[in-house]
Amino acid sequence: MACNMLDSMLYRNSYSTPKMREIFDDVAMIQNILDIEAALAETQAEMGLIPKEAAEEIAKKAKAENLDIPRIESEIKRIGHSLVPILKEFQRVCDNNLGEYVHMGATTQDIIDTAFMLSIKRGYEVILADMRETEQNLIALVEKYRDTIMPGRSHTQQALPITFGYKVAVWASEVHRNIERMEECQKRCFVGEMSGAVGSMAGFGPQGLEVCARTIKRLGLDVPDVAWHVSRDRISEICMTLAMMAYTNGKIGNELANLQKTELSEAFEGFVPGSVGSSTMPHKRNPNKLESLQMLAKLTKAAMDANMESMMCENERDGALWKIEWKAAPEVVILAGSSANNVKVVTAHLEVDAAKMRADLDILKGLMQSEGIMLELGKYVGKQTAHGIVYQICMDTFEKKADFCDMLMKNETVAAHMTREQVQKILAPEGYVGLCGEICDQVVAHIRSDNEAKAKA
Repeated sequence: MACNMLDSMLYRNSYSTPKMREIFDDVAMIQNILDIEAALAETQAEMGLIPKEAAEEIAKKAKAENLDIPRIESEIKRIGHSLVPILKEFQRVCDNNLGEYVHMGATTQDIIDTAFMLSIKRGYEVILADMRETEQNLIALVEKYRDTIMPGRSHTQQALPITFGYKVAVWASEVHRNIERMEECQKRCFVGEMSGAVGSMAGFGPQGLEVCARTIKRLGLDVPDVAWHVSRDRISEICMTLAMMAYTNGKIGNELANLQKTELSEAFEGFVPGSVGSSTMPHKRNPNKLESLQMLAKLTKAAMDANMESMMCENERDGALWKIEWKAAPEVVILAGSSANNVKVVTAHLEVDAAKMRADLDILKGLMQSEGIMLELGKYVGKQTAHGIVYQICMDTFEKKADFCDMLMKNETVAAHMTREQVQKILAPEGYVGLCGEICDQVVAHIRSDNEAKAKA
């Protein structure tokens, strides 16, 4: 049985996805190691540094299913090294003693760093694809609810009317920036490592730079300009970028969970028949994925914080801080992967109650449009004076739980300059959503234009 929530049969689907578990599975990591060793051997054979038949045998046997995994686990426990038992087992399965040519000139950190980077890159690509799909889901929501009026809120209180499309446009714009950050991060950070014990490439001889470059390119990674044994900024940037993405998703989850509160009931996480919200209250339809988005954001940030410690590595190698990454960086990717998957599902199946949104605009009996009344009255008596007058009327209306229009018309100054018809027109929330529709159009147009430009580049 698992002892970690990421793998637990009971809880893993709250923290991880099957795809992410597969990417970071022990067997997948061993396969990464074998692929790296095979790529190194093939490069060295091409350059005449090892026999061609050795590279062919190494590549042929570089399959995780050829190895005795339980034996590797036992040896790791016995000798306290995570790579050497894999190399010895790999050497054992190679025929004609050709396994002697495995790992020529490389060091453990070359292989481990590159192996982790291969899995991190695969996970990152899954996340980026999910976020691009989420972006399209959000665009569809912006367009569908462009003119669906609802209360805008500030400091937890109703403020002014907006449209639900406008609210989603704010999310869509932020998600788009996160996608841009992820794309920029891709250009800098997904590099391999093949530099030898202290990064000098001494074990590869005078052709070390070429051995390094050709091997890493074989694996589909970028080539660094210098060893990054103690330069952990790239992994940290990946983790920070994913943490920002997860926090945007968490913010969306929090906002929608608030809108799903029974007292509001304006928007809802899509309900799957058969889902159970409570073991004791059969009526419950809990916002499980919305809550999960908030939880995953905080856990992703915590893992990112831990991972940052690796940036303080000393000298040319530092296992004390480097090994923090082994746990923290995969956790960031796995947790962020669950976040990206959840927000994709939520935005694809979101339910919106437009009628309830409209009804909630009447809770304050017109008070929400106090700004419009103040600005109109200000044309006659000045803005500051109008603010004072309308403020006092608002406070009296609150205290007496009265109708705002009636209270306004009882005021001599208001009645002297505005008719009841004028006041009622201003108090109609449909006429005071500002440029919400145009802003929705602008956000959608910008995202589409940006994406089209990228596609052509």
